[in-house]
Amino acid sequence: MEEDIKFGNSLLYYKCDNIEFLKGYGQLYTEFDDGVATRQINIIKNDMYCSSSLHDWNEDIGFLLYDGHIDSLDVSDSVPITRLDFENKWQEGIVANKSPINYLKGDASLPLEEHTLIIHVVNILGKWGKGFVLSLSKQFPIAKNDYVKWSKDKETFGLGEVQFVCVDQQKANFVANMLAQHGVRKNDKDRTTYIDYDVLRLCLRKVARFALKNRLSIQMPKIGSGLAGGDWREIEKIINEELIYYKIKCTVFEL
Repeated sequence: MEEDIKFGNSLLYYKCDNIEFLKGYGQLYTEFDDGVATRQINIIKNDMYCSSSLHDWNEDIGFLLYDGHIDSLDVSDSVPITRLDFENKWQEGIVANKSPINYLKGDASLPLEEHTLIIHVVNILGKWGKGFVLSLSKQFPIAKNDYVKWSKDKETFGLGEVQFVCVDQQKANFVANMLAQHGVRKNDKDRTTYIDYDVLRLCLRKVARFALKNRLSIQMPKIGSGLAGGDWREIEKIINEELIYYKIKCTVFEL
């Protein structure tokens, strides 16, 4: 059964193939996002390898994710499968090789490498604020400028929306302004939680699809836990469920 799924402006679909790897035959399950292979499950000799990275390699299989478009593949013998079929296999495969969040000391506004997406939370007030955003706008003024312009567009500026800003085209580095905060702490005594966890989850789902499709790693400060007043333990749980689940490389910077 074939299942095409709309996610925002993307079309997701799933295929299963019997395939010859470097050292034997096996099965290949692939997720395509508008024709781009974004996740792949490789099964050989009863061993399962899940990948969403072009850098993943196995000596029995080769590269674990196809680098190209479906139009360049012969999929005439492939079998369409549902998203549920794919996710069931994916969940089975990632149990043994989960990739944890990587924690580093430093400034999250400085990309660790090329092809990086820097994500952070912005508020619905149209105020760039304090803290991490000051460092970010110093490195990439366009991230602030685009956010301020966006805040004046009442049709698209709403909780749950994400603005993706290309800050370095040559290095393919981006910033994601995630609208998941409805206010800011007024002072040190303000204990109000201004981050909306459900909205943050929605934003991170959009971030995951953007990162997968554009082959990006993700880095961030401790989003939502500063001026937004959120509980990092709850936010970390959401990050694990919405980003780490997809085996996207994620680095969290601590000061």
